[in-house]
Amino acid sequence: MSKQRVPRPVQVWAECREKLRHVRLRGDVEAYADGQLTGVRRARVAAHVGACWACSGSLELLQLIKASLRGSPRRTPVTLASARVRRFAHRLTAPAGPERPGG
Repeated sequence: MSKQRVPRPVQVWAECREKLRHVRLRGDVEAYADGQLTGVRRARVAAHVGACWACSGSLELLQLIKASLRGSPRRTPVTLASARVRRFAHRLTAPAGPERPGG
C-alpha cells in the first residue's frame, strides 16, 4: 500500500488562487477577444493568455466562432406574415392538378 501525499497549505492556496484568477479572467478574455480592453488590463490579459493553455484555447475558440459568424450571411427568422405570403404565392404558381380545381 502506498502512502498518499497530502498537499501542503501553500500548494492548496496557490491552486485556489489560480482557479479564482481564471474565474475573474473569464469575462476579460471575452472582452479581449472583442478588442474592448485597453491599457494595463489588456496587457495583463495578453500576458496571461500567452502563458495559460486553457485561456489561450478559449480565446482561440472565441476568435474562430467570431470569424465564422462574420463569414456567414445574415439570416433573420421568417415572420409569420412572410411565411403566409410565400405559401400563398406558391399556391398561385402551382400547376392545377386533380386535387386542386382549375381556376
